[in-house]
Amino acid sequence: MAELDGLIRHRRRQMARRWSLTDVSTTHLHVLMVLDSDGPVPMGRLAETLLCSNPNATGIIARMEERRLVERIRDERARRVVHVRITEEGRRTLEELQAFRERHMKRIFEHMPPADQRLCLRAFRTIRRTAELLQPENDSTGQGSAA
Repeated sequence: MAELDGLIRHRRRQMARRWSLTDVSTTHLHVLMVLDSDGPVPMGRLAETLLCSNPNATGIIARMEERRLVERIRDERARRVVHVRITEEGRRTLEELQAFRERHMKRIFEHMPPADQRLCLRAFRTIRRTAELLQPENDSTGQGSAA
């Protein structure tokens, strides 16, 4: 982990600089990532995920709605329950971030010898397979099966 720590810190700084040039805050980005991976989420659960109060989460979502990044939808079975879902504009925002990440990583790998590229690919595949074994997709606790 110590070997990756410097790279991870550097990447975070780069991403922060990149996103400081946009009008999307890191909180908004976090919301978009949650909605993209989990689908529509009830406001209460979103507030829990953001570690904030329901009124605070409501304000965050209102600002995101103004930018057309998310939309609120009422639950047909329980009209008092409001879900938040990502919009196409929100998806485009995430795609821009992903494209930035991919360009950055591609640049790194292009400067590596082919043997090292293959070694990284094998290592990344092993890490992914192990992570999938430890935390199945249907595990919503975030604790994984090995916890």
